Amino acid sequence: MTFTIDLLDDRTRPKAPKVEGVTPAQRAHGKRLAMIHNLHLQQMAEVRRVMERIAAGEESVASLGDAVSSLQMAHNYRQFGALCGRECVALTFHHTSEDQLVFPALERGSEGLRKVVERLRAEHDIIHQILVQYEAAALEAMEAPGPETFAALRELFETLDRVVKSHFGYEQEELEEALGYMNVPL
Repeated sequence: MTFTIDLLDDRTRPKAPKVEGVTPAQRAHGKRLAMIHNLHLQQMAEVRRVMERIAAGEESVASLGDAVSSLQMAHNYRQFGALCGRECVALTFHHTSEDQLVFPALERGSEGLRKVVERLRAEHDIIHQILVQYEAAALEAMEAPGPETFAALRELFETLDRVVKSHFGYEQEELEEALGYMNVPL
């Protein structure tokens, strides 16, 4: 999955222009995105803890399915019928909301901001590809539990975790001012 590393290279990511005159209230509004991201990261951390217990032989692979199914965001997946399941439904829903609601509002901004949004959309596509692969690996690990299927699942989870954290950091840094200044609903 080297394509994800290339896409998430900070040296190739466009930078949003600074927004002059952003008020503290506008900046606080922009920081709400980080709070939303933290909810997703907490859910992923819970899956990580279960995976670590499985790797240590403390739980079975079936426990992973139970843990993922009980996550709060899994309810959203079932309700909205997204393609990707388990704990990653939250990311799918989040990115779909950004693509359909947040990004169009930001695209009315400067050319520099439009380039950042274009890059973020490309990163959403990569994350979606990883989610699809992760879902397939999770199903395989539950259907045929063993060291090989679990190792493949764990490797994909590590990739997903690394990519999502990088993406969230970039998105928060580049959009904070614009989100507040342009009063984009979150």
